[in-house]
Amino acid sequence: MGNSIRKMAVIGAGTMGAAIAACGARAGLDVVLMVRGKGEESGSARAAKAIDTILKKGEMKGSAEERIRAQVVPADMQNDAGLLRNCDLVIEAVAEDLGVKQKTISFIFENAGEETVVGTNTSNISIAAIGEALNDQQQERFLGIHFFNPVRYMDLVELIPHEKTGADVVERIRRLVNDRFGKSPILCKDAPGFIANRIGSMALTSVMNATVDCGYGFARADALTGDLIFRPKQGAFKLLDLVGLDISVHTVDYMSSAEIPAYEKPFRNRPEVLYDITARGYLGNKTGGGFYRKVRGPKGTERFVWDYVRQEYIPLEREQIQSIAGIKDKRERLRSMLFGELPESAFVRRVVLEPMWLAMMLADEISFDFRDIDEAMRGGYNWLKGPFELCDLLGAAEVMELMRNQGLNPPDWAAGKIAKDGAFYAADTRKASAYLQLQDAGKAVLMENADAVLCDAGDGVALFSLRTKANTYTIPAAQLMLAAAEEVERSDAFRALVVCNPGPNLGAGANLYEVAAAIEGGQLDMLEQGVEVFQKANLRLKYLKKPVVVAARGQALGGSAELMLHAGCVVAHQELYAGLVEMGVGLVPSGGGCAELLFRATQGLQYGQMARIIAAIDELVLPVAQAKYSMSAEEAMKNGYLRRGDLIVPKADALLEQAIATAVRLSDGGWVAPVKGTVTAAGESGYTHLMATVNVMLNGRMMTPYDAVIVEKLAGIFSGGDALAGEQITEEDVLFLERKAFMELCRNEKTLERIKGMVATGKPVRN
Repeated sequence: MGNSIRKMAVIGAGTMGAAIAACGARAGLDVVLMVRGKGEESGSARAAKAIDTILKKGEMKGSAEERIRAQVVPADMQNDAGLLRNCDLVIEAVAEDLGVKQKTISFIFENAGEETVVGTNTSNISIAAIGEALNDQQQERFLGIHFFNPVRYMDLVELIPHEKTGADVVERIRRLVNDRFGKSPILCKDAPGFIANRIGSMALTSVMNATVDCGYGFARADALTGDLIFRPKQGAFKLLDLVGLDISVHTVDYMSSAEIPAYEKPFRNRPEVLYDITARGYLGNKTGGGFYRKVRGPKGTERFVWDYVRQEYIPLEREQIQSIAGIKDKRERLRSMLFGELPESAFVRRVVLEPMWLAMMLADEISFDFRDIDEAMRGGYNWLKGPFELCDLLGAAEVMELMRNQGLNPPDWAAGKIAKDGAFYAADTRKASAYLQLQDAGKAVLMENADAVLCDAGDGVALFSLRTKANTYTIPAAQLMLAAAEEVERSDAFRALVVCNPGPNLGAGANLYEVAAAIEGGQLDMLEQGVEVFQKANLRLKYLKKPVVVAARGQALGGSAELMLHAGCVVAHQELYAGLVEMGVGLVPSGGGCAELLFRATQGLQYGQMARIIAAIDELVLPVAQAKYSMSAEEAMKNGYLRRGDLIVPKADALLEQAIATAVRLSDGGWVAPVKGTVTAAGESGYTHLMATVNVMLNGRMMTPYDAVIVEKLAGIFSGGDALAGEQITEEDVLFLERKAFMELCRNEKTLERIKGMVATGKPVRN
């Protein structure tokens, strides 16, 4: 049996099937998406429609569309079954019904090759039961491959072998999922619900029942079940609405009929609030309402929440938990709830301790390693801490004693481990990725201030990272970045510089608090000096005599995108959302973003090619004027934020390692810094063309009058200011125009309104 998987097929073209197929194509595999015909519509037509929908309206929008369309072949189960014979892997993604899945698996084995690996994308059903009719040779290459929805964004893939699955088969799929798909494969035992759904569904059932038992409304319960308890910040009921209440009903029904231990059954009590609301046809966001509902009224969007006592929607009011309002440390906030006697303590103890206890009780039944339960809950349910991690964080010995006081006696293995080691992770060798934990990386500090740090990453590579909230750029951060560039170029100890910020995002740009404070305090000279420092730092990085590599993931907005634009090379996670979005806060890019995009788009074009120059700047201005950002790294490359030499990787946790390796490779390959040059200005003709477009948009009410003021500044920057058409201009010329326009807008009260509005609400103000 070969090791490489080059071609795969997916049977079933629903949301999951189409997304799995697109995920495979994005990873570079040749993919067949196969479905049965329905009525007069062929299966291949249905499959093609599914791919079209997921690329235009679904989760894969903006993601490697050309590659996916080129590498996914739509197929019909009746007419094209022979296509399965050359596939290395076939995954069924049909309805969650045992009989339907068994028939589909039988069809696959009848038509696939003798070495084809076959997977079932089931979320709950026993793998052994689905494959019970298979012969021994077929059983050996059959396993569960459970993707989570939405496939593009969810990190977890559960791999579920049964007792006859070959170890080499499991390893092949593990490598595919980890290395090519960029996800986290977790090995699960073939038990009901596997790992994530077994614990996650019980946790949500616990919240629903505890909410009614305590007489809480759903909004109050959500305020207590979000980031307070290290779970998704929206809270349990908003999460249920997002996933779909019908899916939750299916899971509750399945688990109530599954063979589970007697000790677990009391925690699976049917949550009547769930069944009551779904019986009314309210299934969550997909039907316009579930536990919550939004209605467009004369005053804009109005929000309502279901009152299960009054049996009607009532206006939603913000819930605040006053009992812990003064406690800022997240650990201490939760400890106060758990170990104190606050009004909400009984509720919080229940929703935290019950699933934590169940994870301990079920660890051997559902997992090969208890730590996989933590990883599964982070990757499949977006918990910030898995149950064992949270137990350690809160003080494992105290938590175990609290459990006993609540009548939840921990199993002997867990109690013994805590008695012996004091924590579940006391001797742990499996840590969170270096990318996510830069602040704990233990690297030698070369220079630092409150907002940034330069460390020695080893192998002759220096590592620059921010320390600010949301990785925003401040004046002190820009100053240290400039000093860091000087130090790396000067020192013989370093051959390259890597920029990699902690957390899920490269950064959200400038610190708007700092900008607003400077404007309101009349410190505009200081603000302009800060802008100039950031411009100088970015240019210094661009022309450094040693390679500069930026590791970019998540949001790279505003100033963070400008930093990225000036790197010698970018190692980007495939989920990169990059763009110059300063328009939303009444400003223009001022860290060299306009200059860099202009130079990339018009480099080498001469006066006789003015039509091409104007067309190029026309394409640049509109996305910046609309504060657009890329929906993926592939789209960022298409939009000019990445270049052909940049690297797109599927595994986010591998970014730092890949960035350091890339920096070493560039250095060893004889890195040569770019040479400063000039571009041809579009001049007045370019400015006039851009302003004509602005007037059309203004008259068509596609922008506000103040939008037009800002875009006029952009038009001046991209056309070269006072430069004549055909005149050669330098980066410094464009940087001056950026800085001048930025400061002029800072003096306008409408820009301050936009900045303060964004700071207060997180949403742009259209004044």
